Amino acid sequence: MNRIGIVCALHSEARCFISGKLPAQQPVELNENALLILSGMGRERARQAAQKLAEAGADCLAGFGAAGALAPTLRPGDLVLAEEVWEGRKKYGADAELRASLMKLLSRNNKWLSRDHRDHNRRPKFFERISGGCPISLLGVLQLCWVSCNTVHGGALACAGEPIAGAGAKRELFARSGALAVDMESAGVFDAAQRNGLPALALRVIVDAAHVTLPGAVLWRVDDFGDVNTRGLALDLARSPGQIPAVMRLACAARRAGRTMRQVATLLRHSGESLSRHDKGDAGMREGTRE
Repeated sequence: MNRIGIVCALHSEARCFISGKLPAQQPVELNENALLILSGMGRERARQAAQKLAEAGADCLAGFGAAGALAPTLRPGDLVLAEEVWEGRKKYGADAELRASLMKLLSRNNKWLSRDHRDHNRRPKFFERISGGCPISLLGVLQLCWVSCNTVHGGALACAGEPIAGAGAKRELFARSGALAVDMESAGVFDAAQRNGLPALALRVIVDAAHVTLPGAVLWRVDDFGDVNTRGLALDLARSPGQIPAVMRLACAARRAGRTMRQVATLLRHSGESLSRHDKGDAGMREGTRE
């Protein structure tokens, strides 16, 4: 039986698994099959947290939480089940058996739609057929129905040392790397997994789309665990009311992402018996240099 160790950077991510605030860098047992730890933002914090999970008895590791989209067709609420994690020229491979096992769990729920990363610029054929001649009101309803579906993407995930907040910076990173999304912690989790001979996964839910520039008022008022200084944010918005629409849109996107995270968290909490067995000496981790 696998015992999965889950690393969350933010309080909001950890609350998908357990109520209340967790102390940082302390493993918590969710059940006999799952451990959870709150790391805080950043690669090194995530690596330290993952190492503590390994020492606490986890035999596979998962980085879980939010990400920013780089591919232009990813939407808030979409799930990226990464095949690879890239950090500069270093590449970590996700464990294929774990990914396949989790995909089977996701496929049991018909709200999930798998999309191949090599085909991420295509829309479903049914959507293409009806979009040409639909009245705009009906088309709008159909678009809303489409984006409300939970879509899981396989592909590469980039790991950055700081938030990639601007739409221009996202476009540049996408053109350079081809990665679907970006976060700040997954490379740390995979580094710890490799050091301990453990298989690893990265599960990231999109919050901000590729065309979105994160409002400065939010970036300035969020701490290392994702908690917002609401009084400071209110003062900033009073001084710069032009940021209010962007903050409201981001809040809506975060709510949609939160729904997906809670669904995935429910699967992970009870996935220990469903995930494939692994031998630590043949964990399937790899590190290399991108071509």
